[in-house]
Amino acid sequence: MNDNTSFQRLAAVTAILAALLAFGSGALGWAAMSGNMTFALLADPSLMWAIAGLKADALRWSMILDIFGYYLLLAPLALWLWRWLEPKSPNLVRLCTFCGLAYLLIGAIGAAVLVAVAPPLINAYPQALSQQRDLLEVVFSGFINTVFLGLWNPLEIILGGVWWLGIGRLLHGERRWLANLSLILGGFALLDAAGRILNNTAVFAVGLSGVLLLIPIWALVFGLSLLRQPATPISQASSDKALTLGVMR
Repeated sequence: MNDNTSFQRLAAVTAILAALLAFGSGALGWAAMSGNMTFALLADPSLMWAIAGLKADALRWSMILDIFGYYLLLAPLALWLWRWLEPKSPNLVRLCTFCGLAYLLIGAIGAAVLVAVAPPLINAYPQALSQQRDLLEVVFSGFINTVFLGLWNPLEIILGGVWWLGIGRLLHGERRWLANLSLILGGFALLDAAGRILNNTAVFAVGLSGVLLLIPIWALVFGLSLLRQPATPISQASSDKALTLGVMR
């Protein structure tokens, strides 16, 4: 087994594992907030503090799984896609990969911040005095908004959207249904970002819901596809021929 084949298998396995952990992160996040996911919370994440029975341990583990499920375990797939698709359009692939790796890193940093900060503040709140509680609420809201309204939305999701749209375009001619799924995911990502930038809660909610659901599905489908039908290297000659035929059509 050569290096390309073994790395492709690694990318497939880690993508499948990422999907499973992402679904687990969502389930624990729902449990942490006792199912209280509302449009108001999406518009103002700091309201999370006001949720009765907010569970620190469940939130902590949700964010830990988020780090790996939505971000770090997708890095091998991003690097393999770079290597595989580069002959088709080297500059575009490099740009998309840069955006993809930036999305993975920034998103993981945001989740890691929440792992370190949110659970201790939640646990300290019941024993705190009145003035201390006011301070804890301010600190909690500040960190939550920094991650949700800064690092995650719109910064990382714009980068992710460019990545998915770019590789979706390049995947046409190789695996059309994976290309279409990538394009749909990228569309939801940019809808998410547009909703946040324009302060439109309904648009943001649609985009975010699509992203949270489709990322693990995309990773799972991609991983299973590579295991069942490993991709073959793309030669520069075949890429040029495909491009020429596309222009002629």
